[in-house]
Amino acid sequence: MSLAGGVAIFTVQRPAQALTINPRSSWATDRSPKGPLAGEDVRFLIVHHSASQNGHTPSQVPAILRSFFDYHTSAEKGWNDIAYNFLIDTSGGIWEGRSGSIAGAVAGDATGGNQGFSQLVCLIGDFNAAEPSAPALESLTALLAWLADKHAVDTSPGAQVSFTSRGSNLWPAGAAVTTPTITGHRTMSSTSCPGASLNQIVTTTLTADVHGARAGVPPVQSSTTTSTKPMQTTTIPAETTIPAETTIAVDPTTSKVAMTSTAADPIPTAGTPPRVVATVAESSPTAPTVVQVAEAGRQPIAESSAAQQPLVWTAAGLGVAATAGLAWRYRRMGD
Repeated sequence: MSLAGGVAIFTVQRPAQALTINPRSSWATDRSPKGPLAGEDVRFLIVHHSASQNGHTPSQVPAILRSFFDYHTSAEKGWNDIAYNFLIDTSGGIWEGRSGSIAGAVAGDATGGNQGFSQLVCLIGDFNAAEPSAPALESLTALLAWLADKHAVDTSPGAQVSFTSRGSNLWPAGAAVTTPTITGHRTMSSTSCPGASLNQIVTTTLTADVHGARAGVPPVQSSTTTSTKPMQTTTIPAETTIPAETTIAVDPTTSKVAMTSTAADPIPTAGTPPRVVATVAESSPTAPTVVQVAEAGRQPIAESSAAQQPLVWTAAGLGVAATAGLAWRYRRMGD
C-alpha cells in the first residue's frame, strides 16, 4: 500500500504485472453506504458497462463515480451503495466501488436483479458500438485474474458453474442456472449490458486471457503464427566480458542465447562491467526470434529490421548495448 495525495493506493503483485486499485476513499467523498451490505459466496465473475457517455479523463473519474453512487442510492434504484464491486476507466485505472470490496467478498446489485454468487466489474462507458480501450481491457484482464485467484474461481477453458437463482427478470427465483465462470451481465438479467462490442470480447477471448494472466502468460494475438508460450528472460552474468564485435543468436529449439566474437581484443573490464539482460521470444514460422539487449540503467536501443539478423554488435568501449531482430509483441485485445 502506498500514499498518493493523501489517499491509500493498494498494489497487488501478480505473476505478470502489478495491479493497482484506487480505494473507495479516493472518490466517495461524504458518500457512505445507506444501509448494510451483505457478504457473498463468490463462484463466478460478471462484466458490466455503465452505459454512460464515453470519453473521460482520469481526473474526472471520482466525480463520475459519485454520480453513479447518487443514482444507485436514489429512490429510483434504492440500493445501499454503488452497484459494482470494481470499476475501470478508459485509461485503465481500477477503482473500488462497493464498500469493502478490496478486503472481501461483498454482494453487489444489478438492474434486473443480482443473481448473487458473483463479483461485479464495470467498465465506464457505453460499449454497444464503441470498443473498450486497450488499457481498460488490460486492466479488466488483470483485475479478473486477481479476483479469480482471491475467490478460487475456475477460469480453465470451458469452465462453468451451476447454482439456484435468487431471482431476476431473466431467471426466476429457484431456477437452475449454469453459466461460464466469466460472463456478461446479459446472461443473468434481461439487458443489453455489457454492450455488444464488450460482450463479444467477454464471450470469445476474455476468459483465455484471464486464465493466461493467472499463469503469468501475457495475452497473445489471435493468429496462427503467434506463440502462446510466455516470454523467457536470459541474464548474461555481470562479470561476462562483452567484446567490441559480438554476434548474438538464439537457438530456436532451446531459446538459449549464444554469443560469438570476431574481435581480437576484449573490452577492458576495469570498473563495473555492464549487466546485460536478453529477453527471448519464441520464434514462429513467419516471425524471427527476438533478442533485446540493454545495459542496466539505460533504455533498450530501437529495434532493427529482420534483414539485419543475425545482428552484429559493433560498438567500441565500455557500456556497449545492443538489440537484434524484429520485435514481435505478445498482445491480443480480440474482437
